[in-house]
Amino acid sequence: MAIVTPLAAIATEVLAGASMAHAGYVFLTSPFGMAAIAAPLGMVLLVAGLGYRHDRLARQIRSERAATEQLRQAAYHDGLTGLRNRHALGEDVGRILRCRSGQAEHTALLLFDLDRFKYINDTMGHAAGDLVLKVLAERMQAYCQAGQRVYRLGGDEFVLLWENAPGIKTISSFCDGLSAFVFRPVESPAGKIDTGGSIGFAITDEQVGSLSDLLKRADLALYHTKEKPGVKHSFFTHEMESSHRRRQQMEANMRHGLATGAFHLDYQPVVKISTLSVSGFSVRLRWAHPEDGDLAQEVFLPVAEASGLILPLGKWMLERAFEDASGWIDKADLTLPVAAVQLRDPGFAGFVISALEKSGFEPGRLVLDVESNAARREAAIVLANLEQLREHGVKISVSELAASIAGLSMVRDFPVDRVRLDLGKIRKLAGKTRVVQMLTLFLQLASTVETAVILTGVDSEDDLKCACDAGAEQVQGGFAGVRLCALQVSRFSTSFRETAPLEVPTLSKSA
Repeated sequence: MAIVTPLAAIATEVLAGASMAHAGYVFLTSPFGMAAIAAPLGMVLLVAGLGYRHDRLARQIRSERAATEQLRQAAYHDGLTGLRNRHALGEDVGRILRCRSGQAEHTALLLFDLDRFKYINDTMGHAAGDLVLKVLAERMQAYCQAGQRVYRLGGDEFVLLWENAPGIKTISSFCDGLSAFVFRPVESPAGKIDTGGSIGFAITDEQVGSLSDLLKRADLALYHTKEKPGVKHSFFTHEMESSHRRRQQMEANMRHGLATGAFHLDYQPVVKISTLSVSGFSVRLRWAHPEDGDLAQEVFLPVAEASGLILPLGKWMLERAFEDASGWIDKADLTLPVAAVQLRDPGFAGFVISALEKSGFEPGRLVLDVESNAARREAAIVLANLEQLREHGVKISVSELAASIAGLSMVRDFPVDRVRLDLGKIRKLAGKTRVVQMLTLFLQLASTVETAVILTGVDSEDDLKCACDAGAEQVQGGFAGVRLCALQVSRFSTSFRETAPLEVPTLSKSA
């Protein structure tokens, strides 16, 4: 019995274990058991799934934020220089104007415009132009002080916004230093590229309500800067705004006058002193203004040049002059003024040649009178036009050389056939006592480069005597002959002979 009892106990435990295992198996295979096992596993899977979803959502949010930041960067910054752009400038100026509280502090806006940028792009390529823009942008940023920020509006226009700006004199001094620091040569693979520019600046006041108002003022100041040789920056004044309105009104009137036939041409004789015979005629433009009467070209041509209206007006002058002079005696030259803007048009030479062929006017009788600084900008286009015209037989004349002896050195690089010297400007430069000596010097300098000279502004007997004493060969002015309309020239053109002097009307000094 003692042996049986342990065996029975073991057997009982085995049976009990089997019974419990069976019971456990039954439980596990029952719905409740399966639920007990699946619940923790489901929780683990749920937590893992939520974590994965959270990570994916986080990655998506980061990606969207990066894309949004890229869009914001593109919307508010210039792609080439990295500077803030016009949109950002508008928001910044709007914020400043909204936050102003009538305090004494002002915000200044400095508008930059680069010189020769189109010329750099056209002659050296856009890569060189982009390099210049990036280098100048870096220099502007490097020169900035606290409260200043640089923007690029597009093209070659930059803006410096200066919060809590000081007085005008301090800003003006800052512009001097900024110009000297920024507008230095730029090193490029093709060599050094000279840079320069102009600045117009304006400050906020109670009348400035938007970025447009502030930019308009700075732009008017910039326009004023470019009109004044040697001036690098200007501050906006209300007189500039008044002048701008007058220019706009004059532009509108000129466009209407061109459409209605209000412009006319006069012809002033050019006389040879040795024979007192007419060697040609100089064309002068006259505007029959409905309110102000006849206006000389000096009054309105600067506005026409600045507005670009000189292009259609200049074409009209050429065609009308060819039509008027086609029946004149062949030996008479016709001198027409040409603006620098016209010479910077790549198609100018082609238009002149086409007009000559259409009218039948001989190219050798045409003299185009250009300013001595016409090739200062876009020289390649200007010189190409002049060379093409000279190859076709057209003569080139240069004015304003009396302003400086150095101007005559330009003739060596400029395709010039003759020069026109203004006696009045020479007299102002030399004084009454030395005018003959200085005029003689100019004539000798022109002779060394084998260039003929026409002396203009000979309006009195004393002027004519001065011209003769200095050795001038051809003169033009009130004493040499008054301005004539095309019909008056045509009436006596058939009697014109180089060997037989032509009696031309003269003016007294008082006239």
